[in-house]
Formats: sequence, C-alpha cells, structure tokens
Amino acid sequence: MKQDMKQALKDAFEAPEPVGKQAFFKTIRPLNISQLTFLRIQAAFIPKPVWLLSVFLFGGALAGAVFLHQDTLWIISSLVPFAALTAVTANARSRVYNMEELELASRFSLKSVVLARMGIMGLLHLVLLSLLIPLSSIHGAATVLQAGAYLLVPYLLTTVTGLWIIRKTRGKETIYGCGAAAAVISGLNLISRTAQPLLYETARLYWWIAALVILAVLTVLEAYKIIHQSEEMICSLS
Repeated sequence: MKQDMKQALKDAFEAPEPVGKQAFFKTIRPLNISQLTFLRIQAAFIPKPVWLLSVFLFGGALAGAVFLHQDTLWIISSLVPFAALTAVTANARSRVYNMEELELASRFSLKSVVLARMGIMGLLHLVLLSLLIPLSSIHGAATVLQAGAYLLVPYLLTTVTGLWIIRKTRGKETIYGCGAAAAVISGLNLISRTAQPLLYETARLYWWIAALVILAVLTVLEAYKIIHQSEEMICSLS
C-alpha cells in the first residue's frame, strides 16, 4: 500500500516531458559581440563614482602641474596612489559583494571580465599619466624621466599592494585594506621628499628605474594570480 501511494504521488506530481524542446533550442542563436562592444559593456559596469574620482584626481593634478610653480611634482605623486586605488577597487566589487559565483554563470568568463576591467581603467590612467609626466617636469623640478619614475612608482606600488589585498581578503575588509594602503603610500611619498632628500638626487635615479621595473613585473604577477584564483573557483564549482 505504501509503495502504491508513492507511485501515485510520483505520477501525480512528475513533470511532463517537454514538447518541442529540441526545436526550441535550434531557434536560439548566440549573439555575436565584438571585442569593442564587450569592452564598452564592461566599462558600463564600472561605477560612475570611480570614473569621476579618477577624473577629479587627475584633473586636480593636471591643474596643479599647469598653474603651480613649486612642489607640483611631489603633490601630484602623493595623489597618484588614490588614482591607483580607484582602478584596483573597481576590480574588487565582485569579491566585496560576494557576486563572483553569479558572474561565473554569465556568458563571458570571469577571466575575460577581470582582464577587461583592469585594461579599461589601466588604459585611462596611462593616458592621463602620459599627460601629467611631462607637465610635472615643466618647472625644472625634475627631468621627464625622473618625473615618470616618481609618479609611476607610487602608482604601481599601490596597485601591487591592492591586488595582493584583493587576493587575500573578502568582503568590506578588502576596500578598507586597499584604502589604508593607498593612504600610507601617499603619506610616505609626501614625507620622504623632506625626510630623505638623497633619494631624489639624479644619481639615485637608477634606484627608481629598478623599483619601477620590479613593481611592473609584480603587478603582472599579482594580476595573473587573481585570474588563476578565479579559474580555480570555476573548477571547484563545476
């Protein structure tokens, strides 16, 4: 009797076979999206405050480079870490709001999304830095090469530190950690000009070039580790 009741319940509530399932699947055609369109879509997912803060920071630095005559380079180099912070945190939103699993279910791979967002913000900052570097040296405080090193080193140091924090933490602690790192790097950069003036002598320029190369390599490695971590998550959920 019990077995008959189970069978009756199964027959009553079992979903019927879908009608025209294969024919329906044949009507679905994937939408072809170009790389440019894909980048435009990902750019739209970067919050507007991130764009505005980047433009505000670089705009203020640009205005200082044009109108100020003293200590412009050092002020700009102290603002640069916060610009790097906007690029780093824009790529941490999935982890902060625990949305990685949802993005893994999207059409585009999480790796492609991360690379696209990093590339978009990095390209924007590269264009803005390429304008700031020659303007920062216009008043003779440093050569173009020196100005480039003094701006890029704190930028890349903030980026590397932020990517490491993103890889090691989750939730709101990620944003707090990245913000604290940017503030510390900015403060140290501003203080070191007075506390350690020997670091900024022309004879020490090769130290800055070496640091720039090392940080560039570390940035690529940290980005690779984050992407690899995302791929491991895909494997664990599959």
